Amino acid sequence: MFGHPLHPALVHFPIGLLLSATLADLAWAADLTSDVHVGAVMMAGGLCAGLLAMGAGMFDLTRLNAETVPHAMRHMTVIGLAWLGYAVALYLRRDIFSGSAAIGMASFWTSVVSAGLLALGGWLGGRLVYTFGAGVSKH
Repeated sequence: MFGHPLHPALVHFPIGLLLSATLADLAWAADLTSDVHVGAVMMAGGLCAGLLAMGAGMFDLTRLNAETVPHAMRHMTVIGLAWLGYAVALYLRRDIFSGSAAIGMASFWTSVVSAGLLALGGWLGGRLVYTFGAGVSKH
């Protein structure tokens, strides 16, 4: 947009929402809260925002030089796995909106593992910019 990559501007929303969803899950597991809806709502929002960020990332990928593409593909793979993990975690807790007051352990651990993948994918994305100069103007 206006000569700048759009992806870096959009990634903060899904990262913040998805990691906050995992923090809400951890608060529930530590018995700090009994509300299981907050994490699910943040997870749903993060997944939707993630689709926008991934679309922008696919567009920005077309503007990378050839030697940076393999690094971008690693970033995309890890982020895609994290997104898929959060989608599975949300699916596994689909019953909480119809009365269940607990998060299943499969959903909880999928959320925690997905947070780790999301952090790794974010680091790989930062490496694309700060090590390889992806999206950085040469002027």
